[in-house]
Amino acid sequence: MSSKKRIEANRRNALGSTGPRTPEGKARSAQNATTHGLSSLNRNPLAAACFLQMEDKDQYLGMLNQYLATYSPQGQHELDLLTEAVFAKFRQQRLWAAEAAQLEVAIAKDEKEFRKTLPNADPRAHLANGIAKSEQILKLYLRYDAQLNRLYRNCLKDLRDLQAQRIAQPAEPEPTPIEPKSETEITPNEPKPQPTPEEVAAEANRRAFQRRININLGRPADWEPPTP
Repeated sequence: MSSKKRIEANRRNALGSTGPRTPEGKARSAQNATTHGLSSLNRNPLAAACFLQMEDKDQYLGMLNQYLATYSPQGQHELDLLTEAVFAKFRQQRLWAAEAAQLEVAIAKDEKEFRKTLPNADPRAHLANGIAKSEQILKLYLRYDAQLNRLYRNCLKDLRDLQAQRIAQPAEPEPTPIEPKSETEITPNEPKPQPTPEEVAAEANRRAFQRRININLGRPADWEPPTP
């Protein structure tokens, strides 16, 4: 247990502290309250291990931004579905690039022998030969491609269904208008009803999520959608 002298010394040191001064220190301090990678949508929401060293992570983030602008997800569940769909499409495009590279390798590897058989073979013939030499690996690529395409479509379908359910929820009934009180019924300094802690927390979460969406889409941070 700390002694009284040590506690008092710590308090005096805290009063004299001015906080981080360098840009690096301020940046680290700003992340102290960050609890997960989705706290800001202008940062990559996926772990670094999801990408190959040769891949540009910003390419994925740019694709995600375009989908965000199109689907405008609300809440963590909708955002997770959209993130999964976009990453499935990103992996599918990775597979397409690998397939093209595989054919180029197969063509180059067998080019000399193929030219001995067909000296005047055109590029289409070399491509056909490369496909024949890569038959097994291409079948594997086709299977992976079908799986990723199915995952992509299912995630977007679930997202659209979830958004349709949210939009179709019945609106709250209009409150019954309150008749103005007579002078004899008015209570002086009548306090206004205060929101419950749950209502305050829900509104804070909504504003924080809207702020992240605004920053990600290049809007002013305090922009609010028009009230219907």
